[in-house]
Amino acid sequence: MKELEIGAPMTEAKKNRTAILSVSERGAKLGQRIKSLVAPHADCFEKENRPSGGEAIYFDSLKNHIGQIFKDKDYDQVLCIMALGIVVRMIAPYIEHKSKDPAVVVMDEVGHHVISLLSGHLGGANEWTQSISLAIDADPVITTATDVNGLPAPDVLARHEHLLVDDFQTLINVNSAIVGGERVDYYIDESLSNAEELEQAAKAHIGEHGLVHVVSLDQLESIPCKNESAEEDSSRVVITDKVITEYGHQLILRPRTYTMGIGCRRDTPKELILDAIQQSLAAHRLSPKSLVTAASVIVKQDEVGLLAAMQIMGWPIVFYTQDDMAPLIEEQELKESNFVKGTIGVGNVCETTALLAAKSRTLIQHKTIYPKTTVAIAQVTSK
Repeated sequence: MKELEIGAPMTEAKKNRTAILSVSERGAKLGQRIKSLVAPHADCFEKENRPSGGEAIYFDSLKNHIGQIFKDKDYDQVLCIMALGIVVRMIAPYIEHKSKDPAVVVMDEVGHHVISLLSGHLGGANEWTQSISLAIDADPVITTATDVNGLPAPDVLARHEHLLVDDFQTLINVNSAIVGGERVDYYIDESLSNAEELEQAAKAHIGEHGLVHVVSLDQLESIPCKNESAEEDSSRVVITDKVITEYGHQLILRPRTYTMGIGCRRDTPKELILDAIQQSLAAHRLSPKSLVTAASVIVKQDEVGLLAAMQIMGWPIVFYTQDDMAPLIEEQELKESNFVKGTIGVGNVCETTALLAAKSRTLIQHKTIYPKTTVAIAQVTSK
């Protein structure tokens, strides 16, 4: 199997690594202590002439090194043991968006204060700040409004349950409503395979600040959402992989629930592939943001139209070899095309690769034929 990520990947693209940076000998020793206590797999980066004496990677220019860390996106947590002003100036050119930036935490070299600076909710900087503070008996400094008021922010639940925020302006609206004292209920799509687990997680998250409802999409869309003339606050959070009506105060969180297998003839234009994708999604009301990955056979790894379609969709795609695919075709007795089998060695591309990528045996959409393209959709088994 070969994986190719194009555009804005919908899978967890980061390597889940931690970087600890210091610029003084005292800070370097503190970094080594934090690594031993709360981040055993972290990489410690220390100034060449101010080392801790422990295992570390050395740098000579902090500006260049931080720039490289942000550009490479190898780390999803960055702890900077130095003055806050230095960090702000250094990372400013590289900040993109809360959905992409790593968690950045800053602390002084003595370990008095631990400051959550960037990606407090989605990146987990606020929780990481608390963990470090507890480990070294420091004062946590967290400034996000929901946290300082002890209120449940939906993007924290999103991070814990691996949900994607559908629209960040709506997230701002809903968080503002929460801080303003409005009750915000959660609605969970009952068709999700892990609806019960999500219900329990949401109840634990919001506590007494709202209610959790497990409903059908028809029920959900019959419940009015907030509008300017409403006397009662009705901002809400919805967890679903389906396309539903959007409102300015209805935050949709997307679980990753399916994969899409795509087969196509050589030199199929991207327009035909995109049309097939859109028709398949529409047939099941699936949001493109709930895809885990697209998939195809290895001989399509250089297919220009397919790669261009993935770029436009912002989807990652994985490619499987014929040796990967053949056992599953036999096991599931998947119907094969003699023409395709004679051409590439296996006769079922879209269903087989969708199932392999989903690590399941459940198809939401069996092989569906479009002009020069075939599409299948597989259900991802919830963990």
